[in-house]
Amino acid sequence: MRSNSDQQDSIYYEPKTTPSILASIPDCLRMILMDSVEKSKVSRKSILVSSNSLANRFILDRWDIRPSQRRRYRNLFSKIRKRCRKIFQYHLARGRIEWTDKSDSYLLGVFKFDEVRGNLILGFVPISKDQEWTMKPK
Repeated sequence: MRSNSDQQDSIYYEPKTTPSILASIPDCLRMILMDSVEKSKVSRKSILVSSNSLANRFILDRWDIRPSQRRRYRNLFSKIRKRCRKIFQYHLARGRIEWTDKSDSYLLGVFKFDEVRGNLILGFVPISKDQEWTMKPK
């Protein structure tokens, strides 16, 4: 998409969000969770990840565009954030996320921590395969 900047006299192009690019967002979520699980091996606390932080990380890793540039790349951030919310809603409905890496197998329980102005914040709890995990009713 071609856009004119109000602050500059230059023309820039927003990156396109193709279906194959959108399909790689869950890989970014797995990387965030793997890093957090490795860091939290000592303590068994839950890991909190927001849909907007996933979108920001994905855009930064993929196109090297910082969240402070959100106004300039409004459509890009909007599309990626909507997709991240859909991915989070899917994992929340399942109640768990699991995948196998080269050396390890990961199994995490998923719960809704909060939702603020469309930003969905999920908690991920590492669980073992023999352990049953459910949320306590409120």
